[in-house]
Parts: sequence; C-alpha cells; structure tokens
Amino acid sequence: NTAVQVIRTVNVIDTTSPVITLSGLSTVNIQAGSPYTDSGATASDNLDGDITGSIVSNATSISTLSLGSFTVTYDVTDSQLNTAVQVTRTVNVIDTTSPVITLSGLSTVNIQAGSPYTDSGATASDNLDGDITGSIVSNATSISTLSLGSFTVTYDVTDSQLNTAVQVIRTVNVIDTTSPVITLSGL
Repeated sequence: NTAVQVIRTVNVIDTTSPVITLSGLSTVNIQAGSPYTDSGATASDNLDGDITGSIVSNATSISTLSLGSFTVTYDVTDSQLNTAVQVTRTVNVIDTTSPVITLSGLSTVNIQAGSPYTDSGATASDNLDGDITGSIVSNATSISTLSLGSFTVTYDVTDSQLNTAVQVIRTVNVIDTTSPVITLSGL
C-alpha cells in the first residue's frame, strides 16, 4: 500500500540585514584647507559575505574649504535587498593653523642718518583666508632716521579665526658713515 505523498515546501530566505563597520574614528577633526582622506568602512552579510565594495558613501563630497561639521554616510544593500543600518562619521573642519608672515627684503637694514627710510614690508598667507597681507600690523612708519641706533620693525597678523602668526622682525640700524666736509673760508 502506498501512502499519498505529502510535500513540504521549505523556503530558504534571507531577511538579515548586512552590517557596516566603521574603519577609524567616528569623529575626525581636520584643518581647513588640508586634504581629507576618509578611513572608510567595511560591510559583511550573512549570505553574501564581504560586500564592502558595495558600500555607497558621500565621503568624496567633503570639502575642507569651509569650516563646520559635516557628516559622512555609509549605506549598503545585500543581494536580497536587505538594507544595513546606516553608519555615519562626523568630520569637523577646524582652523587652528596660524598664518605665516614672510619678510620682504633684508632682515637687517643699515641706513644713513637723516636719509628717508622706506620699509620693504612683508606678506602674509593663511591656510583658510589665503592672502592676508592687507591685515598686517606694523610699526614701520614710526622709524626715524634722526637718531643713531638700532630700531626694530615688527609685523603681526591674525586670521579670521583669531589665529596669530609668529611675529616677524626687521632690524633697522641708523648709522652715520658720512665724512664731514670741510669748506675753506676766504682765499
């Protein structure tokens, strides 16, 4: 006697979401103007295995030309269209870099007493603000050549984030090497 065959259908399904694991820190501070290289993430799935190559991220859109806090997102979907929980990284673009002052001309200048003094000036650049030469503060106009001696010209500058440059100095030596002139009176 043969029984009536009974069939059971077993559906093997995958409803397990893949898992994204952040590589590196979840919060990163980077100096404005510096290149940003993302540490990335990895992804694994119970059925598909390593699916890191399928991660979709906005990491390449991060610009360090503007200060602020930016979010890098990582998303992935497995072959069964199960979506991972999104993972994020916070990128804080900060500016703690001091501007740089570059002296124009010589750092020590000798000038004859009584001659007019014209300062050669300096330039200043900043990683975020760019050329900030126009913001340099200097005491160059206070140099008088009416007195002999050694005088100091200082150059200072601060960027928009209140980072102060290392002060640059020029030494101005007011000297008298001109020989006196004797003029005969009479014949």
